[in-house]
Amino acid sequence: MIFTFCYFKLPDSDSLHATILPNRIEDDMESLIASYLVDNGGASLKSHIEYLKGCLRALESPSTYEADISSNSYSAEIRNDGVRLSFLYDEFQSIKVSRTKLQDITKAWILFLEREPIAGYIETMRIA
Repeated sequence: MIFTFCYFKLPDSDSLHATILPNRIEDDMESLIASYLVDNGGASLKSHIEYLKGCLRALESPSTYEADISSNSYSAEIRNDGVRLSFLYDEFQSIKVSRTKLQDITKAWILFLEREPIAGYIETMRIA
Protein backbone atom coordinates (compact mmCIF):
# COMPACT_ATOMS: atom_id res chain seq x y z
CA MET A 1 0.00 0.00 0.00
CA ILE A 2 1.20 3.48 -0.85
CA PHE A 3 -0.26 6.70 0.55
CA THR A 4 0.59 10.31 -0.23
CA PHE A 5 0.22 12.91 2.50
CA CYS A 6 -0.10 16.47 1.27
CA TYR A 7 -1.57 19.90 1.90
CA PHE A 8 -4.10 21.65 -0.28
CA LYS A 9 -5.71 25.06 -0.25
CA LEU A 10 -9.35 25.66 -1.05
CA PRO A 11 -9.91 28.48 -3.59
CA ASP A 12 -11.74 30.67 -1.08
CA SER A 13 -9.40 30.03 1.86
CA ASP A 14 -5.95 31.12 2.96
CA SER A 15 -5.34 28.11 5.20
CA LEU A 16 -3.81 24.78 4.23
CA HIS A 17 -5.65 21.50 4.77
CA ALA A 18 -4.00 18.09 5.16
CA THR A 19 -5.21 15.04 3.28
CA ILE A 20 -4.20 11.51 2.36
CA LEU A 21 -4.33 10.28 -1.21
CA PRO A 22 -4.32 6.53 -1.84
CA ASN A 23 -1.95 5.33 -4.54
CA ARG A 24 -4.86 3.79 -6.44
CA ILE A 25 -8.28 5.33 -5.89
CA GLU A 26 -9.92 2.14 -7.16
CA ASP A 27 -8.23 0.16 -4.35
CA ASP A 28 -10.97 -0.21 -1.73
CA MET A 29 -8.52 -0.90 1.09
CA GLU A 30 -6.34 2.15 0.45
CA SER A 31 -9.32 4.44 -0.13
CA LEU A 32 -11.16 3.31 3.00
CA ILE A 33 -8.05 3.68 5.20
CA ALA A 34 -7.34 7.16 3.83
CA SER A 35 -10.95 8.27 4.29
CA TYR A 36 -11.07 6.88 7.84
CA LEU A 37 -7.89 8.71 8.87
CA VAL A 38 -8.94 12.11 7.50
CA ASP A 39 -12.50 11.86 8.90
CA ASN A 40 -12.37 14.49 11.63
CA GLY A 41 -16.11 15.03 11.86
CA GLY A 42 -15.58 18.79 11.85
CA ALA A 43 -13.32 18.71 14.91
CA SER A 44 -10.31 20.96 15.29
CA LEU A 45 -6.92 19.68 14.17
CA LYS A 46 -5.75 19.44 17.79
CA SER A 47 -8.82 17.41 18.76
CA HIS A 48 -8.45 15.13 15.73
CA ILE A 49 -4.79 14.45 16.56
CA GLU A 50 -5.75 13.53 20.13
CA TYR A 51 -8.43 11.16 18.79
CA LEU A 52 -5.87 9.54 16.45
CA LYS A 53 -3.39 9.17 19.32
CA GLY A 54 -6.08 7.34 21.31
CA CYS A 55 -6.66 5.02 18.35
CA LEU A 56 -2.91 4.45 18.09
CA ARG A 57 -2.67 3.54 21.80
CA ALA A 58 -5.40 0.92 21.29
CA LEU A 59 -3.67 -0.42 18.16
CA GLU A 60 -0.27 -0.63 19.90
CA SER A 61 -1.46 -2.17 23.16
CA PRO A 62 -0.80 -5.91 23.26
CA SER A 63 -3.52 -6.24 25.92
CA THR A 64 -6.22 -4.81 23.62
CA TYR A 65 -7.93 -7.68 21.83
CA GLU A 66 -11.15 -5.86 21.03
CA ALA A 67 -11.81 -2.13 20.80
CA ASP A 68 -13.98 0.32 18.94
CA ILE A 69 -11.90 3.11 17.36
CA SER A 70 -14.61 4.35 15.01
CA SER A 71 -14.61 7.88 13.63
CA ASN A 72 -17.54 10.10 12.71
CA SER A 73 -18.44 8.27 9.47
CA TYR A 74 -16.35 5.09 9.63
CA SER A 75 -16.66 2.03 11.81
CA ALA A 76 -13.29 0.67 12.98
CA GLU A 77 -13.24 -2.36 15.23
CA ILE A 78 -10.09 -4.02 16.48
CA ARG A 79 -10.44 -7.79 16.69
CA ASN A 80 -7.22 -9.57 17.71
CA ASP A 81 -4.63 -8.86 14.98
CA GLY A 82 -6.99 -7.23 12.48
CA VAL A 83 -9.19 -4.17 12.14
CA ARG A 84 -12.51 -4.18 10.30
CA LEU A 85 -13.12 -0.80 8.63
CA SER A 86 -16.37 0.15 6.98
CA PHE A 87 -18.22 3.23 5.82
CA LEU A 88 -21.22 3.69 8.11
CA TYR A 89 -23.51 4.80 5.28
CA ASP A 90 -22.73 1.92 2.91
CA GLU A 91 -22.41 -1.49 4.55
CA PHE A 92 -20.84 -2.93 1.39
CA GLN A 93 -17.77 -0.70 1.78
CA SER A 94 -15.90 -2.85 4.27
CA ILE A 95 -12.35 -4.20 4.53
CA LYS A 96 -10.15 -6.00 7.01
CA VAL A 97 -6.67 -4.58 7.48
CA SER A 98 -3.84 -5.87 9.62
CA ARG A 99 -3.55 -4.11 12.91
CA THR A 100 0.16 -3.39 12.40
CA LYS A 101 -0.44 -1.84 8.97
CA LEU A 102 -3.12 0.48 10.33
CA GLN A 103 -0.84 1.26 13.26
CA ASP A 104 2.03 2.23 10.93
CA ILE A 105 -0.10 4.48 8.70
CA THR A 106 -1.81 6.10 11.71
CA LYS A 107 1.55 6.85 13.34
CA ALA A 108 2.90 8.40 10.13
CA TRP A 109 -0.30 10.46 9.65
CA ILE A 110 -0.09 11.84 13.21
CA LEU A 111 3.54 12.87 12.66
CA PHE A 112 2.55 14.59 9.41
CA LEU A 113 -0.32 16.47 11.08
CA GLU A 114 1.89 17.63 13.95
CA ARG A 115 4.36 19.34 11.62
CA GLU A 116 4.00 22.93 10.54
CA PRO A 117 1.96 22.94 7.27
CA ILE A 118 4.02 23.80 4.19
CA ALA A 119 2.33 24.58 0.88
CA GLY A 120 3.30 22.04 -1.75
CA TYR A 121 4.88 19.62 0.75
CA ILE A 122 4.25 15.97 -0.16
CA GLU A 123 5.23 12.85 1.75
CA THR A 124 4.86 9.26 0.56
CA MET A 125 4.26 6.35 2.93
CA ARG A 126 4.79 2.76 1.80
CA ILE A 127 3.45 -0.09 3.87
CA ALA A 128 4.36 -3.65 2.95
